[in-house]
Amino acid sequence: MRELQKWVKEDWDKKSKKKPDRHLQLLYLFEELGEMSEAIRKLGADKDHKKINVDLEGELGDVLIALVTVANNYDIDLDTAVLKSKKKIIKRHQSGL
Repeated sequence: MRELQKWVKEDWDKKSKKKPDRHLQLLYLFEELGEMSEAIRKLGADKDHKKINVDLEGELGDVLIALVTVANNYDIDLDTAVLKSKKKIIKRHQSGL
């Protein structure tokens, strides 16, 4: 995850003349989530997924890049964040919730 965060940061720094502000980046994440949701909806509507031209894998990648961008904007290390969430989930499951 750290390598991905580093690459996303470097790409923004090298390729973008102006970075969108944090709020706009959050809206981009919502937009990408909407596109992913639409792809899943389309796939669910047809039993034969091969007939539909939907790139769910690409949409998931876009969501991940958008999420990494938000994390980078707030100096959040996603490796640490995932471990924190993992511990919380394990504790919840152990307590029977």
